[in-house]
Amino acid sequence: MSGLPIGWTSTQLSSVVKPRKQKAAPSSLGSIPFVGLEHVQAHSARILGHGCTSEMKSAVAVFEAGDVLYGRLRPYLNKVVRPEFPGAASAEFIVFPGNDQIDAAFLHRLLMQPAFVKFASHINQGDRPRVDFDQIGEFPLGLPPISEQRRIVAKLDNLFKRSKSAREELARIPRFVERYKQAILAAAFRGDLTADWRASTSQRLEDWEPSCIGDVADVGTGATPKRGNPRFYKNGTIPWVTSGAVNADTVDHAEETITKAALNETNCKLFPPGTLLVAMYGEGQTRGKVSVLRIHAATNQALAAICIRAPERVSSKFVFWFLRANYLELRRKAAGGVQPNLNLGMIKATALNLPSVEEQLEIVRCIEQLLQRVDSLTREASVPLNLLERLEQATLTKAFRGELLEPQRRVGTKMVISQ
Repeated sequence: MSGLPIGWTSTQLSSVVKPRKQKAAPSSLGSIPFVGLEHVQAHSARILGHGCTSEMKSAVAVFEAGDVLYGRLRPYLNKVVRPEFPGAASAEFIVFPGNDQIDAAFLHRLLMQPAFVKFASHINQGDRPRVDFDQIGEFPLGLPPISEQRRIVAKLDNLFKRSKSAREELARIPRFVERYKQAILAAAFRGDLTADWRASTSQRLEDWEPSCIGDVADVGTGATPKRGNPRFYKNGTIPWVTSGAVNADTVDHAEETITKAALNETNCKLFPPGTLLVAMYGEGQTRGKVSVLRIHAATNQALAAICIRAPERVSSKFVFWFLRANYLELRRKAAGGVQPNLNLGMIKATALNLPSVEEQLEIVRCIEQLLQRVDSLTREASVPLNLLERLEQATLTKAFRGELLEPQRRVGTKMVISQ
């Protein structure tokens, strides 16, 4: 490497650090913290939490407090952390201790710099592409004296402390946005958003008609054709939708297809575009979610299909947003049984108050207009977050080119370090 500052040496990673080789069976370690790839946030060097070795079965890598854990499995080549506690890590981490040549905190930052991430990304291999130390050990670097390494780390910590504070503030925005969206929906179905509209049309809130989903729509479900019967799946042309699809606002394709035989010989039904799909059970946040079907498709038994009987009297979009507004209430209904599932009876019995179709359409217009504004503000808020990311990466690049600190200079016989 050329153009290095005075006192820096040109070397490669394997010449200045060696990984810890200590592996152990979890049963031999007792109950100590365990760090897996899932516990590390990409790019930020943050540990989001940790598990416990008592929950593990496979061999783990042992680390000391202050060691650097480098995630070697793609796409996690930017997962690098330096825990302040001793523990055990997934075997997908390479564990690096510091030494008298390279400070661990300096190494931590070095492995996060764009040049190293790019280098490692080009050498991973295998079915689950990963790198090993022999490969990344060839990474060329300029190495300052250890005292200057610590100065660089101190400077980076000071700079990143400011950006971390800004990042944390920006990270709160999505939570505020979700709360605001729920507030908009709650206001819509209390009649607040259309109060002025009603005043201008002489309609009244008292005219809203108590009803329920089963009164205004046909509610059904599908089935899962027997997996072992190829007649139901082979060369199928009919989209078959499962509960995972409702994580999107609309469903315009299916991961699987079934045949006409499956449609004719099982409880599967073909539902038309415009059908509302509600997840009756599913993992995580899926249960209770609603989407609009945009294609003709069949479903499995985990989805309730809601087909509005008289669209000239009841807007399907109004019902869609009503179900979105009542997502948490639907989940509470499901939580009462042995298994936290909804059923068709619960969906049909879900109460809603129906204004005139004109007011339904006005409510939908108000909701979509307000949510569009909120989404626009959210996109604008993402700009400074992206700029922070780019600024931090540029700062790391400068640091490891020796451009972050002013060079040392002599005054008489004294050495002065410029900050």
